[in-house]
Amino acid sequence: MTVNTAADLLAQTKTGVHIYWKALPLPPGRYKVEIAIKDVNNPDHVGVWRRSVDVPKYEDDVLSSSSLILADTMERVPSKNIGTGNFVIGNTRLTPRVPPTFSSPVTFHRAQNLNFWMQVYNLTIGDNKRNDATIEYQVLDLATNKQILVSEETAAKLNPNADQLTLEKSMPLASLQPGKYKVTITVNDGLSKQQVASSAPFTVVQ
Repeated sequence: MTVNTAADLLAQTKTGVHIYWKALPLPPGRYKVEIAIKDVNNPDHVGVWRRSVDVPKYEDDVLSSSSLILADTMERVPSKNIGTGNFVIGNTRLTPRVPPTFSSPVTFHRAQNLNFWMQVYNLTIGDNKRNDATIEYQVLDLATNKQILVSEETAAKLNPNADQLTLEKSMPLASLQPGKYKVTITVNDGLSKQQVASSAPFTVVQ
């Protein structure tokens, strides 16, 4: 039997990652976020994290997308929990992968899955009450600039009568060698002839 001592638990806590969720509805504009962390056992130990945040304005006739989220876990929630609870967006619970620093890419192990999530807004609906867009998923090896994965699907296959789509994919990483990669989702609206794309870098380790 293994028993963790207080010193062991302290070391694990100091080197671990803790994710905090707070949802704030904000009108379009530029904001500054400040998060202060205080050590209650030592009032002199205070850390402050500051970042600027731009909340975009979505025009009704412009094809747009949300941020591309790379997640540790991605799972459906019971109908009673839709839209509520920590890390829940719509009917999906997403636990985002946290990078070691603000400017560095997120890191995954080869034994894990890469989960990515994005929403698309303002698809054009034709006279037949259907959309006509294609979604392309691409994973690029940044060291060789070669495409590791390219796949495509149609918006009509996902939700033919909707002007908004939620894109959710899960990709096993066992076949990828350790290195730096980038995932890109590109949406082409065949009716409005507009395109929107969003990318996110990530690193794979053994």
